[in-house]
Amino acid sequence: MRSIVLPDLERRRLLGGAAAVSLLAASGCRPSSSSRSADEAGIFDESRPAPNLPTERAADIVIVGAGGAGLAAAARAAEIGASVIVLEKMPSIGGNTLLASGYYAAVEPERQGAAGISDGVEDFYGLLYANAGPKADSARLMRLALEAGPVMRWLEGLGVTFGREVYEISGSLFPRNYRPVMPNGEGYVRQLSARALQLGVRLETECRALALGSRMTAQGVARVENVLARRADGSLARFTGKLGILIASGGFSASGAMLERFAPRYAHLGHDNAPGATGEMLLAARDAGARLRDMDVVQCQPGCPPGGKRRVRFHNDVERFILLDADGRRFVAEDGRRDAIRDRVTALPGGLARILIDDDGFRSYNRSIQQEAVLAVESGDAVSADSLEDLARQAGLSGAVLCETVERYNRGIREGRDEFGKNVRNAHPIARPPFWMSTVAMTVHATSGGIDVDAVGRVLDDEGVVIPGLWAAGEAVGGLHGENQLGGCGLADAFVFGHAAAESILGVSTYTAV
Repeated sequence: MRSIVLPDLERRRLLGGAAAVSLLAASGCRPSSSSRSADEAGIFDESRPAPNLPTERAADIVIVGAGGAGLAAAARAAEIGASVIVLEKMPSIGGNTLLASGYYAAVEPERQGAAGISDGVEDFYGLLYANAGPKADSARLMRLALEAGPVMRWLEGLGVTFGREVYEISGSLFPRNYRPVMPNGEGYVRQLSARALQLGVRLETECRALALGSRMTAQGVARVENVLARRADGSLARFTGKLGILIASGGFSASGAMLERFAPRYAHLGHDNAPGATGEMLLAARDAGARLRDMDVVQCQPGCPPGGKRRVRFHNDVERFILLDADGRRFVAEDGRRDAIRDRVTALPGGLARILIDDDGFRSYNRSIQQEAVLAVESGDAVSADSLEDLARQAGLSGAVLCETVERYNRGIREGRDEFGKNVRNAHPIARPPFWMSTVAMTVHATSGGIDVDAVGRVLDDEGVVIPGLWAAGEAVGGLHGENQLGGCGLADAFVFGHAAAESILGVSTYTAV
């Protein structure tokens, strides 16, 4: 058994630590076409001989994947009293949750009320449904809207501390996002894993799930009951989930082969995901009879251009940045739908845009994002200057055009009317030096396709019938976000449905049933 390797979170608070890029470094750029899978990185050596008979392990619940959904499910199941084994193919835990910006979407009356924001579950649901499109699973969308707030309070009870501010982030379309005090997803991973380990959850890293196993029940129905896995030393192990198996292994954004197969429109783009997001368990679930859905639907965000070395996340807070074309002019409302911005950026020459913020915007971001920006300036992926004219010179733009663009934007804020329709009621002018600019291209941020499930995470077959013994949660699941995922809902999805799946397996329901 490999002992668990917790991410080195504290050293990344320092600039020197951020410069030491690790396997899960948040600041790197990852082109899909050259992404290295866990096998290619040498984590698994298939040439090593494996015993003919796998070792046997058992628990009430076996979870594949130690990202946000898997850790939430493990912590919740252990709280209820279940024995849990979590299998993680990478050397350390956290997955995409560790790399995420950390924003969490929910209706939270106390914080929103203090900010003068009127919101409700029906409002959240309505926006989710409108963006997901006509094929949306309304029951799961309602569960997300209903339970995001209670699950946020559960996370706070575990020690995740959120700030008091309410944000409208890129693609969220409404101010209902909250940011943890710890940068990115560190607080979630730290507190969920600590709770799980405290309650006896067994975590095995460098242990890759290969296939799902079933047995016939007395009623003649096939029930999924085990996971066959290979450890880093080549040995095989079979993990039996006496009550259920949960797939929480994420999507396939980091797999060029999977994108080429299922979503070829996006296969040429880079991605901002952890290297383990390669989607093998979706195929394993399909082999076990699961239906896959929406596999061609992909969510994109601004990221590294081709050849870029550093990701720069100036786009998180829509009140703080503007998007520019190659001439230094705005071309879109920055608070619009993600899919609309994706299409506008990809239509630009070379698919390239610029993002501009001022020093107030820079200081509003967490330390990790600030570190990314400093390193990006050093690597040539961003520029910074004390004047817009000097910034334009460094970026190869016309100083006069850039100054005019910024003045038009700031004037729109003063007058309360933006020329591209951006809601500027709470927008901040770009006025305080130094100014920061990065070149961006659209990158694969999340895959919306995956395993089809019902409202509590039970996996469905091609006829829409529940497959006994098998659940799925998080980005491994398809059919929730549909055409356009709202900003901040990726983490909410992971935690809400990881929590819900654990309770479903154990026959418990903390919140109102959908």
